[in-house]
Amino acid sequence: MFERFSREARQAVTDAEAEARALGSSTIDAEHLLLALARHDGTLAAAGLDHDSVLEALAAERERSLAAVGVNASDFELPSPVMPPKPRFAASSKRTLELALRVALVRRDKRISGGHILLALLLAEAGTVPRALEQAGVDRDELRARIEAEMNR
Repeated sequence: MFERFSREARQAVTDAEAEARALGSSTIDAEHLLLALARHDGTLAAAGLDHDSVLEALAAERERSLAAVGVNASDFELPSPVMPPKPRFAASSKRTLELALRVALVRRDKRISGGHILLALLLAEAGTVPRALEQAGVDRDELRARIEAEMNR
């Protein structure tokens, strides 16, 4: 599948691994793909989502999720991230990349771009990414329309 990825999409996957490592994660999750794309994607920036705002939304979502099960995140301090061995792809990132391929096939695009990965992230109905986007006040339908318009140019 990676042979169909554009240079931009390959870079997003490489950057997602770097995001996972920087955050001390042993897995590359969908949220790391979103963070990687937030560093370089103009459509996300136009929607008010830069890297820092995505990090803030993810942190807010994490705190909200912990609070839902009775854990106050401020009651304990997380250890500093440790550089894990090479992170492996988690189910959420695998699913996102598979959806990116499907999006490209439906659109009859020969290559998978960062836009396809973003559209795939927006298709998720459950998980950290959709909840974080909601925390950030993102209108997913509007963002999807922006991405589609950008890709159709």
